[in-house]
Amino acid sequence: MVQLYILNVENLKDPLGHLEVLEGLSKERQEKILRYKQEHSRKQGLGAALLLKHVLNAHGLSMDNITYGKNGKPQIEGLHFNLSHSGDVVICAVSDKEVGCDIEKISDVKEGIADRFFTEKEVGYLNSFSTIEKQQEFFRLWTIKESYMKLTGEGMSLPLSGFEVIIGEGIRIYREGQLCPCVIKEYEIEGYKLAVCALEEEFEEVIFI
Repeated sequence: MVQLYILNVENLKDPLGHLEVLEGLSKERQEKILRYKQEHSRKQGLGAALLLKHVLNAHGLSMDNITYGKNGKPQIEGLHFNLSHSGDVVICAVSDKEVGCDIEKISDVKEGIADRFFTEKEVGYLNSFSTIEKQQEFFRLWTIKESYMKLTGEGMSLPLSGFEVIIGEGIRIYREGQLCPCVIKEYEIEGYKLAVCALEEEFEEVIFI
């Protein structure tokens, strides 16, 4: 069973001027959040910490249970989770098996970015759309690819062009010519693209915090 938790950080207080909002977080995490120079970055860091704390508490766990695996991916025995944030939104995907998620706020895309990072087929797919639709599909592809990279735990050590996303009646991912045994689910949030990549097919309704 895959769960997706979502938190909007827009109305959170700036931790720099309201240290009380950091209570209950580890000293290391508090210091990390306060090191951010921009208020929005501090609120994102706080939101991610609060969301993860809520998720772990809901599963009878705490931040103290977190360890770090290969490539620095945080993990907990018996529970798989993954965080992502962009703009005012923080998300956390949870599963009994490996899981990855990514959210991106839709914005302008510099010319040539797709050619640089995507496969030839993916670029051809993007070029089949009008300018506005192409922007939407760019971030759709990006979040799908990022969610897969995070599921594997490889992160950016796996090039975005090192595997291929095929979008048709469904979404399939191929790596070295082989179909990857993963499931992609997309969610609608206005102004954003959001994808979760999992190893199981059953997804619960979104949980807003």
